[in-house]
Order: sequence, then C-alpha cells, then structure tokens
Amino acid sequence: MPGKKPSRAEIIQQDIEDLRRLGYAQQLYREMGGFSNFAISFSIISILTGAMWLCGSSSITSMARMWYAFARDDGMPGAAVIKKISPRYRTPIHSILITSLLAIAICLYASAYFVVTSISTITLYLAYMIPIYLNWRNKRRRAGEYTTAATAPWSLGRWGGFINVVAIAWTLFIAVVFSIPPNELVLWTMLLLALGLFVYWHAYAKRRFHGPTRADEDTLKKLQL
Repeated sequence: MPGKKPSRAEIIQQDIEDLRRLGYAQQLYREMGGFSNFAISFSIISILTGAMWLCGSSSITSMARMWYAFARDDGMPGAAVIKKISPRYRTPIHSILITSLLAIAICLYASAYFVVTSISTITLYLAYMIPIYLNWRNKRRRAGEYTTAATAPWSLGRWGGFINVVAIAWTLFIAVVFSIPPNELVLWTMLLLALGLFVYWHAYAKRRFHGPTRADEDTLKKLQL
C-alpha cells in the first residue's frame, strides 16, 4: 500500500542490501550526509577512521608475526623468503609486505569484505579459546601441561574454571552467530579453509614443520637487544 510504513525487519533487510551493494565506506558516507552539522559528521568519521587504522595496523602486525613464526620453523611454502629479517629495520619485512598485499587483494572484491571480517573475528576468538580450553582440560585431567597458581603470573583463584567455561561457551556462540544467515557464505568459506588447512598439513607441513628451537629463541633475543 502507498505510504505504508516499513516494518523493522524490512528496514534491516534494506540496510543489509545497501551494505552489500554499496560497501561499508559508501554506506557510511551516505549516512553521514544525514547530519546537518558538518563538525559532527567529520568528528564521527575521524573517530571511526582512527579506530579502523589502529585495528588494521594491529591485525597486520599480528598476521605478519605469525607468518614469520611459521616460516622460521619451515611450516609454510616460501619459508626461505618469508623468514628473512631486514638487517636495517630488524623486522621480517617480506612477511609484512606479503601479508599486507594479501589483505588488500582479498578486499578488492566488495562482497568478500563481509566474509573476511566475520572469519577474522571468529578465528581471532578461536585463537584465544584453544589455549584456554587445553589448559582447562589438562588441569581437570591432571595430565599434560597446564598452569597453576605457582607457575602463572596471576590467578583467578576458584573462579578460574568457571570463567574458562564462560569464555569457551561465548566463543562457540560467536562462531555460530557469525555463520548463520545472512552470513551463510562465512560458514562455507570457513569449512573450505578448514579442509584446505587439513590437506595442507598432511600433504606438506607435517613433514617439514619442526617447531621453534633454542637457536631460534637465541636469535630472536639478539634481535630484541
């Protein structure tokens, strides 16, 4: 009917379609145009830009460091190049450049941005959850490696086990929420990535990846001096 007010569900669906069609940057620019005060619009955009720049810088730093670590232990193709340290900057410059260019290349396709951000969030949470789960499991079994009040820098005391369970449950919840419609593409991409990593591990890395050695640690300490 003409003049009918759209429902909340229809408004949300329209926003989702606009984001997919325009992308985050264009949609943000369009929404900021609704503010009559330029100072308010500029301030909001500046804050968001600064936050995204810092988040992107930390992500690139983390990714480059992980690529270097696996390449140093011969766990990646092209490890001889990726693990090289710049004598001038004392950083794994090839790892930084490769991961930065890879991040840009992936996001050139606008529709991939949603998948990249969702998968990044899920895998970041999983990276934190896995050691929490292993420590919690080993402590309950009294087997394997796990922290104690005597060996840990600090302790949550009797609340530690409960907080571990909450952290694990929250991570699993986030992984499901970020994978359900309209983000089903995230689920299939995650499954394909998991399958690819499984095949890669058994076909290549399992025979070459040896883990860090004392010599590697000594070299890293010299670079930090």
